[in-house]
Amino acid sequence: MSNSEVTSGSETTAEPVRQDRARRRWAKNPLRSFTFLVSLPAVLVYLGVCGLVLLTLSIMTSEINRIDSDRGRKAVIAALNSFITSLGENVADEATWTEAYINTYVSFNPAWLDDTWGSTARTSENYDTAIVTDVKGNILFGEGKAGVFDGNIAEHFSGTELLTASLQRGIDEYGSTARFASFSRNSRGAAGIAAAVIHSTTGLITTPGEERRILWFARQIDEGMLKQIALNFQIPTPELLPEHADLENTIALTDAGGAEVSHLKWEPQRPGDVAFNHAAGVASLVLLVIGFLVFVVLHAFRGSVARRAEADERDWINARYDAETGLINRFGLEESLRKQLTRKQPEQQVAVAYLGLEDYRDAVAAYGEETSMVLLDALLDIFEQAIDGQATLAQVGLDEFVIARPGAEADLVIRHIARKILQGVSAPLPVESWRIKVGVSIGIAEAAINKTDASKPVQMAEAAMRRAHETGGNHIVEHDDSIETERQQRIEVQADIRRGLEADEFDLDYQPIFDFAAQAMIGVEALLRWRRRAGGPKSPGEFIPAAEASGLIEDLGLWALRRACSDLAEMEGLKLSVNVSTVQFRNPMLATQIDQILAETGFQAQRLQLEITESFLLTRPERATAALEELRARGIMIALDDFGTGFSSIGYLRQFKFDRVKLDRSLVDMLDQDPVKAALVESTMVVAYAMGLAVTAEGVERREEAAALTRLGCHEFQGFLFARPLPLEGLARLASEQQEQQRKAG
Repeated sequence: MSNSEVTSGSETTAEPVRQDRARRRWAKNPLRSFTFLVSLPAVLVYLGVCGLVLLTLSIMTSEINRIDSDRGRKAVIAALNSFITSLGENVADEATWTEAYINTYVSFNPAWLDDTWGSTARTSENYDTAIVTDVKGNILFGEGKAGVFDGNIAEHFSGTELLTASLQRGIDEYGSTARFASFSRNSRGAAGIAAAVIHSTTGLITTPGEERRILWFARQIDEGMLKQIALNFQIPTPELLPEHADLENTIALTDAGGAEVSHLKWEPQRPGDVAFNHAAGVASLVLLVIGFLVFVVLHAFRGSVARRAEADERDWINARYDAETGLINRFGLEESLRKQLTRKQPEQQVAVAYLGLEDYRDAVAAYGEETSMVLLDALLDIFEQAIDGQATLAQVGLDEFVIARPGAEADLVIRHIARKILQGVSAPLPVESWRIKVGVSIGIAEAAINKTDASKPVQMAEAAMRRAHETGGNHIVEHDDSIETERQQRIEVQADIRRGLEADEFDLDYQPIFDFAAQAMIGVEALLRWRRRAGGPKSPGEFIPAAEASGLIEDLGLWALRRACSDLAEMEGLKLSVNVSTVQFRNPMLATQIDQILAETGFQAQRLQLEITESFLLTRPERATAALEELRARGIMIALDDFGTGFSSIGYLRQFKFDRVKLDRSLVDMLDQDPVKAALVESTMVVAYAMGLAVTAEGVERREEAAALTRLGCHEFQGFLFARPLPLEGLARLASEQQEQQRKAG
């Protein structure tokens, strides 16, 4: 075993390797055939019957409502006609009166007219306006609920001229009994109006036509009048519309000239809706029963099909997938690659990475099968995260795996995945109460496949993996000349970084670190940036791993340290934190180089803090201890960075001498809502303070997180909640403002 050790954590029960890893679907799908050929047609027929029943009921409902609507329309028209007829009869009765004849023709008596018709108009429900005019419509007397009327009647009611003409023709044809009534518009809306010539009870009209007096009765059509009509005729109460509306249940009221004076609308009783509700309820119950029976039959039939399909699929899967991990096997992989070939494309390039686990069999023997299965599950998680859906992962042996990707640029993707896997397994894996180091040897190959031979790239990659294992393991060997290509790529990256250093393209940003209790900035962390790169900006996540792989991280690290010490030399009181890579720590001259930089810049060693991760501690614990002691002897502080990720444990705080622990953002994120994280932070705080270590929380972005950390005893914060990384000018302004505030407070 390369490296394994017992941690102080409690033992956990081993879990079996997951069986839910992604699998290629079985080509045959009896359940789908059953669904589309049996279930779906049956459901469609059932839904069609339901729809037909509901459509029939809907048509019947519409027809019943239509008939009722027609009846309602006729009833409303009849009621309005009755109203107009009654108004005409009233005016005819009052006009046929000898006394009225005397008081209008013989001796015109307004007082008698007001006492007889005016008072009635003001109090009666039969008519609310009484007017006496000559044959030209000039008002001789006019009284009503709306007040006194004068002028010409045409000024108050529409259609009266035509009504007068019709009355004259009626007298010529029918004699003294002629009367006419119609609807009319006045200033208050719509009204019914009727007219008759005043004459004696003898029935003779002895007055010449030009001297005749005409009696007019009018009744305003309002809400009360419409309610009374509805009550008398047992119809829905109509309502006047403020303007014309093209609605189904409306009628137009027209005056004697045919002009529309208003519109009436009423709500039909719609007896069809009531009938539909009753019939639909019964029909729905019957249809539900039928639907339930159809469902029971289909469900039973489907269960039988499913059981047979499961048995067939189980056999199909067992021939193509590993029973323990659920990954596709060699046969399944080659079958999958062959299926991607077509007649137009009988050959295809496939890139393959062949992975061989180093020391895995020893782990099985040393820790037992149950623990080794948990270890295997952790390794597969690393593989799948590196693949990220870009290629196919297959298991071809107990400790051997294949990653394959066809098509253009597949070799680049496979190389990228291989590098991510090597990085993922570079540190020991926490398994139960153990930390187990397992290496991976990787062989990469690319070759064309056809229908008859899909195994060639796998075989080539396997041979390359064997070569990698023979040459020390834990690295990548390619089967062909791509080794030279990879070397050229490394040279280009190195040249780009060197060019960037020579052209002074790199910059530093400084993220403040605050003492929450003192409400003051106590230090900064220097962060390397490459924004002014000639070929375009590169993020630290892009160029730092490349620099570490090429060894140029030493030059970058020393440049960053020299620049940071120079920038902050005059900002007394601020401590400087600088990240140091594992490659730098492996250099035995690191302490000497730092001494030289401190001497050149005049920066005090007591203000400098170097941040390291646990990767160097894992690979070279003895060398790490010596290097840390050498630096601490100069007064330089050492901080354990990214605590809470990877394999960091409280045991490191005891084994190595640190001055500060920096809690990783992943441990701080949503701390106030995660009791497990809170417990981990609290235990870290207790141990750290017991050992005299300071604690800084990184990545604090929420007030709730800061409050929770304060309650747990942490007072040093770094994160966007307090300040983002600043260029030197911004940091200088912030420091100046803080000094001014302190001066005023002092």
